[in-house]
Amino acid sequence: MTLTVSGLIDLLRVRRESGMRFSGCSPLDGARRIYGGQMLAQSIMAMGQTVREPHRLHSMQGYFLQPGDVTKPISFEVRPLREGRNFSTRLVTATQDDLPIFSGAASFQAPEGEYQRFDAIPDVAPPDQMQPEDAFYADQLHLLENCRSHVPMIMRLFERRSERWRAWLDPGPLPPVNGIWCRLRAPCGDDPLLCQALLAYVCDLDLMNTAMRPRGRGSLDKTMQAASLDHAMWFHAPVSPDRWFYYDLAGPCATGNRGLGRGALYQDGFLVSTAMQEGLLRDRHDRRENHQRNETYGPMGR
Repeated sequence: MTLTVSGLIDLLRVRRESGMRFSGCSPLDGARRIYGGQMLAQSIMAMGQTVREPHRLHSMQGYFLQPGDVTKPISFEVRPLREGRNFSTRLVTATQDDLPIFSGAASFQAPEGEYQRFDAIPDVAPPDQMQPEDAFYADQLHLLENCRSHVPMIMRLFERRSERWRAWLDPGPLPPVNGIWCRLRAPCGDDPLLCQALLAYVCDLDLMNTAMRPRGRGSLDKTMQAASLDHAMWFHAPVSPDRWFYYDLAGPCATGNRGLGRGALYQDGFLVSTAMQEGLLRDRHDRRENHQRNETYGPMGR
């Protein structure tokens, strides 16, 4: 299955089953696990459908609990935590076969106040002066053959440009910084909730990779185990994902095989959203050694 932009939009518009219960599915694009950005976006769409006008999403956070299976349907159960005049808060649990795979919460606010202040975009070159993603990776595309990765799908859906692309294998240690111009490859309309969901969908991809760059391991390194653990986003201003926006990324720390990624998204010269994520990057060899050591010496070690 080749997912198009219109297909992605249909995918994110989860179907209401009854009350506050929704259902969704995943594209069969060769990957075995559900892409984390899909869980974020579908959860946003489910929670947002239960909130009355004129409340708008301003923040969300979630935890990835179990790997999702792309071949199985997803059930989303939304629960209202607050139904105020100015703020509404929702909790969502996504399950497959009655097993929770994602839990999240979101806050929605009615418009208020006139004062506004936004950070300006960093001094970076415009997108037409940066290298396209598909051009940089043209001689590495063979690495994606027989590889269960979401990367090809994202490359088809979004045009992305950067000065900081790195090799998928053996890139060597690099500073924990990145910057990417990005836009959806086809129009998506002006539904505010859908635009926010699409932003969450794409911004999941690079936060953990940026935080782990100093370790020098590539994103297709099969000796490593990688996973998103949690994700948080704040939405400061309306955004149009089908127009260029700049994603400024940094990884301020890494410890315990976890890396923290921080991202600021800019459009039309000012900050429109902020994202943070903690992810796991573990050497499979080290994990096997630890498992064998625990079997030999018991849980408390030697």
